[in-house]
Amino acid sequence: MEATCVVDCKNTLGEGCVWDPRDGSVYWTDIVESRIYRLGSDGAVSVFPLPERAGFVLPRETAGFVVGLASRIVTCDANFRTFNTISVIEADLPQTRVNDAAVDPFGGVVFGTFDERDRKPVAAVYRCAPDGTVTKILSGITISNGIAFSPSGDIMYFADTPEGTVRRFMVGTTAWAALEELSPLAPAEIADGLPDGAVVDAEGSYWNARVWGGCLVRVSSEGVLQETVRLPTKGPTCVTLGGKDGRTLFATTLRVMHTEDELEAAPLAGGLFSVQVKVPGVPQRLAEI
Repeated sequence: MEATCVVDCKNTLGEGCVWDPRDGSVYWTDIVESRIYRLGSDGAVSVFPLPERAGFVLPRETAGFVVGLASRIVTCDANFRTFNTISVIEADLPQTRVNDAAVDPFGGVVFGTFDERDRKPVAAVYRCAPDGTVTKILSGITISNGIAFSPSGDIMYFADTPEGTVRRFMVGTTAWAALEELSPLAPAEIADGLPDGAVVDAEGSYWNARVWGGCLVRVSSEGVLQETVRLPTKGPTCVTLGGKDGRTLFATTLRVMHTEDELEAAPLAGGLFSVQVKVPGVPQRLAEI
């Protein structure tokens, strides 16, 4: 299977793509350029400037979004003009910034940080509850990625990108509790590249963008590699499932850390890609923050 470029946006660091069921659009970020992009159901592309870099954008149950700016978690209006700070994150660690995230089964947002200066395990994973309370749930992380939840919401997936293993945690189904780590879903060697952003489909399989591996992979809940989608660039960063029937897999990519020769050979690097898949996604959860 191969993905095709649907928006040749040449993002420096495209990330955080998410399907918004409220308006049938895909939203994503260009972290380096401090922008959010929207691909509407009519094919129109909109670009929104931000006050600082953003690792994620997630739709809310009410109007607007929850956005993970580099230094803080905010809520904002639908046009990304007004930003209300929920919590400042890791103010004592200037080398880290907010990175990957997902809405949990209880309306909260689980997000992680990234040591972008030293690539050392000083980052962490947090949960922002619907009331705005932020709690650290994992520590000793270098680059937080791959956060996703099973269809029932009882399992959370997570990957520290340089370490490479896709980890699994029992969450529970009635209320958020302390995480219980289970056996890993998949080792780093399951596919080319390293684990980046992820999404789970209706069968419970885990779609994962494999940065530097030039592919997207589908791994069953038993840890079996089921499908591989190739991209004409080595840097896919995040995936989401959407479209009218939930069977369009979208993927963001990047242009950083490419040589001039590599960019010449892969002119669509930094674009938004898509491919049709057989199994639809789980309906996108909406943040209650």
